[in-house]
Amino acid sequence: MGFHFAQLVVYDQALKSRSASVRESLLSEMIRLSAAIMQLALDTTDDRTRHLSDHIYHMITFAAVTLCRLLQMYENQVASSHNVMDLDSLVLTLVTWLHSIGLPCHVSHTLGDVVEAFHEKLRPNAHPSPYGEGPDDIALYFPELLGMETFDGGKFDFIPDWEPYTHGPAT
Repeated sequence: MGFHFAQLVVYDQALKSRSASVRESLLSEMIRLSAAIMQLALDTTDDRTRHLSDHIYHMITFAAVTLCRLLQMYENQVASSHNVMDLDSLVLTLVTWLHSIGLPCHVSHTLGDVVEAFHEKLRPNAHPSPYGEGPDDIALYFPELLGMETFDGGKFDFIPDWEPYTHGPAT
């Protein structure tokens, strides 16, 4: 992840210098690096994730914000070689992931808010419908709900069998 991040920073500086026209190969490589950093974070999640240094979360956030900027500034060029909807979905999945780590005071929640704000500002038309098409869409809006697969087929076995309290006199 560190190597990908270093490359991404160098390419970002080259893109900002505007000394040359933006080449499709530079955009493609920056998108690849950003997506690789985010996907690596998502794929290697375990119970130690919340103990990662803030630096790691900042690298992941930089990758997500960079991807949002690239999609906003060069959407037509990017669309010719990448699935833009998948890239937007990756950013939204990362936001959900960041919000799911540790307590609400954890740095990941704050950085998740940062990524979400950048995405909403730079990609306002890229958000899924609030009326989603299935349980996976619900997870984007309610990350605190775990085990969304329990909704498949209408199974609600995870809900306790609540019965009224009938022991003893009511007070």
